[in-house]
Amino acid sequence: YAIGEIVLVVIGIFLALQLNNWNSDRIAQRTMHSYYERMHFEIGSEIQAIESFMIKQEDLRSMNKRTLMILGSKDQDSIPALKGTLGALGTAWTVTVKFPVTEEFIDRGYLLKVESDSLKWAFQDFAHVMERISTMNEYTLSQYNDRIEPFINKNLNYSEIALPVYQRYLVQGGPPTDFVSLFSDLELWNVVTLKLEGLSMDIRANRNEIARLKNLNAQILKELERTDPEGQ
Repeated sequence: YAIGEIVLVVIGIFLALQLNNWNSDRIAQRTMHSYYERMHFEIGSEIQAIESFMIKQEDLRSMNKRTLMILGSKDQDSIPALKGTLGALGTAWTVTVKFPVTEEFIDRGYLLKVESDSLKWAFQDFAHVMERISTMNEYTLSQYNDRIEPFINKNLNYSEIALPVYQRYLVQGGPPTDFVSLFSDLELWNVVTLKLEGLSMDIRANRNEIARLKNLNAQILKELERTDPEGQ
């Protein structure tokens, strides 16, 4: 009888442990699923933000390219058009992306619970994306502060060339720009060329980063479907 009681107690403890483990696994699965849901939405939203930013970049690249074409033509009748495109040189836009949920997922160690190798590799790409975006933003601002703004301050009346979106904040007037001399200004030619080069590199890099983020989101979606509590 005593042995039977001991066996029953052991069995009871074993079942309780199994039930506790089952509940813990269930809670962990629901937690992971919740993260996957929120990360999927977050990453999709930030992809759209980068795509919208790229449209602005394309506009700036087009205007800087047009500036070089006008300067190369040496056609002084194109000075009004030049005034309209030079503002793109004095514009340094950077992209702002935020991934609080994804970063929290990584910081709390949930990446160790990921079973899919494809998803793990995609998260490694995510780290590359964040580093690359930071590098691009730093280069854009550095280029503007070190090369572009000093040139504008010495050679251009910014209020004459600023993009329309900024014109309303400025006071018109001051010494006029000698636009005729710009056609033979080698420094301007190089500054615009380097700006065009930087924009082109950024656009190409952003396309690559979007592809990486889309792959991450696709892998998350697979895990989202696999861990769906309603489907279990």
